[in-house]
Amino acid sequence: MSPSTKRKIFYTIYFALVLLPALAMLVSGYLRGEGVRDIAVLLGFLGMALAGIQLISIGRIHWLADALDMDKVYNNHHWVSLLSVLLIVAHFMLLSFYNPIIAGFLNVLKAPWMIAAGSIGLFGLLLIGITSVLRKSFKLDYRYWLLIHDILTITILVFGMIHLFKVGYYTSHPLMKAIWIFEIAVWVIAFAYIRIIRPMRIGQKPYMVESVVGESADTYSLTLVPDGHEGVPFEAGQVAWISTGPSPFVLSRNPFSYSGSAEAGGTLRFSIKNLGDFTSTIPHMQKGQRVYVDGPYGTFNLDDPNMQKGLVLIAGGIGLAPVMSILNTLADRGDKRPTYVFYGDLNEDTALYADEFEQLKPKLNLAFVQVLEEPKSEDYPHQGYITKDIMLDHLPQNYNDLYYFVCGPAPMLRAIEKHFDAMGISGSQIHEENYTMA
Repeated sequence: MSPSTKRKIFYTIYFALVLLPALAMLVSGYLRGEGVRDIAVLLGFLGMALAGIQLISIGRIHWLADALDMDKVYNNHHWVSLLSVLLIVAHFMLLSFYNPIIAGFLNVLKAPWMIAAGSIGLFGLLLIGITSVLRKSFKLDYRYWLLIHDILTITILVFGMIHLFKVGYYTSHPLMKAIWIFEIAVWVIAFAYIRIIRPMRIGQKPYMVESVVGESADTYSLTLVPDGHEGVPFEAGQVAWISTGPSPFVLSRNPFSYSGSAEAGGTLRFSIKNLGDFTSTIPHMQKGQRVYVDGPYGTFNLDDPNMQKGLVLIAGGIGLAPVMSILNTLADRGDKRPTYVFYGDLNEDTALYADEFEQLKPKLNLAFVQVLEEPKSEDYPHQGYITKDIMLDHLPQNYNDLYYFVCGPAPMLRAIEKHFDAMGISGSQIHEENYTMA
């Protein structure tokens, strides 16, 4: 089945699960005719369904691995989660307007149990939003944040359902009750997949550390080999989540782009910059150490018809990792399509893979431009940042027919997007990855 077909199926199911309770309320003839209260309940149903369905959207379902752009999935997850919070807050505020006594039920110690459960769920939603937005400001370790996130998620769903069924004003209708029981079953299955089924699948195909090579003062190439299996194939430009430890049942994994060739016969290479947390353990990994790999994920595929006239690969810093995977894969396949690389970094010491680029040039139809922000050499030809003018100086006249792959920090992506607009590059010819995705 094609990735586009999988996407259509996924989003059809996604929106059906979100809208089903509200649609049932509208078509069942079970509206109470109480204006504000009906609207408030409708918003609450939408908010609750939207909050629960997030378990599926971020569940990294293997069947959808090549159909969903994970960078966009996680970015959308943040915004959709915020929308669910706003809907449920609006639900509470409208009910308080309908009946001012309800506003006093935020004091869960004095509220009736069925109302207190709803207040607890609301507090859980607000805490998830606050801790997500301010995690870095709080300097909260990602693993601890994820544990808090899981606890709050369970709290929201459990107490939200208690509130929904205990109030029973609308859910006493058999159709509505059946729909919500179905929604809960989907959420439970999704949570079981994330925390039980997927780790079991990952554990069946572990990897071992083959080598850790320093590429610069704070960046390392981690090479892994299959442990007792032939390896899991991937496409250049895709991403995987990795973890270490005696068991695949860990709380968190960390996303990294493949940087090695997709034709490497099961061997995987990841290029990882030490940014603290898990990444600080990479230089201390030992040969033979077990690693679990959850992947591949991502929609980039070199066989895409849109990419056949040529590629423009733009990278900033460690965003070079997927670019190296693309270049090595093209070289191993003997693929001579025109390829233009624009790579930006701080200076000559932080620039990555200089020797590897030299080895790749004779194997590819490659034009390589390195731009350094603060080069040590005063006469370095390309200083500052990757700009429209630099790109136009090195691209062919048919640059609008080429396919553009961009990976780097968010500020760089925003700048490159402006250059694309000025150049008239169609959005259908652009693939972006923000390497800060998590």
